[in-house]
Amino acid sequence: METSNSSSAKIKELIKKANVFALPKHSKLTESNRKILDSANTSKRLLSLEELNILCENSHCNAKKLEELQRKLPSLINEAKAILLRKQPEITEKGGALYPEERAEACWRDCFHFARISIYGTAVGETNITDKEGLKAVHELYSILEVPVDALTICLKELQLKCREIYSERNEKEDIKLLDGCFNHLAEKMNSKK
Repeated sequence: METSNSSSAKIKELIKKANVFALPKHSKLTESNRKILDSANTSKRLLSLEELNILCENSHCNAKKLEELQRKLPSLINEAKAILLRKQPEITEKGGALYPEERAEACWRDCFHFARISIYGTAVGETNITDKEGLKAVHELYSILEVPVDALTICLKELQLKCREIYSERNEKEDIKLLDGCFNHLAEKMNSKK
């Protein structure tokens, strides 16, 4: 996709603003928990077991299960990707919305980041995990770049189901409810342009 210099500048500006993750201001998180999340999110990384243990103290989520989920994320994303490609095989072919391969890789990366912030929310017991202005920038960026949000949403929902399977091995109903809440919140926000 070719872009003009003004489009290129706009894209760079939007990328800087496109931070999806934020917790509500009214959240009862401690300052130390906020710092852990801010640090992890700034680095766009998963949480360590130590960080998960600290964050899960108040939510009473199973930190080891979240760590296992994080460890399995690459394979879970690959499974969700495979399901999307079975449903829409043309999407990565020439002329498809995720062609060339760099576009597809960006989609899979976004799935990773959406799963990452869903884990953050689950760890602290918050399902409202998005930043309104950051999402607005993401929507605008996706519109300019013609990102197939419907395909991304399919991947996100499949990833949610795969993550649930990890939890179904144990009876972690509250954790599943939180994780589902985070994924559902993200899917809803990704599909609304407001």
